[in-house]
Amino acid sequence: MKRNTKITLAVLSAAVVLLSAAPRLVQAEDQQTIALDSAIATVILEGDGTALRLNTHAGDAREAMLTTEDNIGCALTSSVRTEGDQLLISVEKGPMRIGFWCDPDVTLSLPQGLNLDIALSNLAADIKGSFERVSIRTGQSVIDFDGRAEHFTLEGRRAAVRLNFARDMPRDAVELDVDTILSQVTFNGV
Repeated sequence: MKRNTKITLAVLSAAVVLLSAAPRLVQAEDQQTIALDSAIATVILEGDGTALRLNTHAGDAREAMLTTEDNIGCALTSSVRTEGDQLLISVEKGPMRIGFWCDPDVTLSLPQGLNLDIALSNLAADIKGSFERVSIRTGQSVIDFDGRAEHFTLEGRRAAVRLNFARDMPRDAVELDVDTILSQVTFNGV
């Protein structure tokens, strides 16, 4: 093997080791605390596909905490605005992609009792908490929901879901309109 080829392979190997050992060097995180006035009743999350961790917090604090995190080779931008009684959060993947994956993360903490409306192209979500109405519209999704909702709707093409609702939630308050679904739905929560 030629010396230049060995050097090139060594540099590429070192770069791969560096990227796998220290991913935070090529990732960016943005955190926001958003004050919610008393008129806000619905939070809408829309845009490109993402991995989502969402929970509700108890107490009197009327604020949302939003964290967006880029992933290796994939930037994520978010914008937040209010319209009437709605807080709209839009997430959009940036144009720079390395490889075939783009899996940025969004973490959102909301006050209890709000309506939640999610409209993302694809979704991998872990959702916990207490909501008024939950509506999720997505192409493909993997969803783990554990909580309370007055009404829960899921629409999409394909989904794998594990849904655990409160014991006293009416069974007809859950609507699943998915072309292909693998599901586990229980009513064992508090």
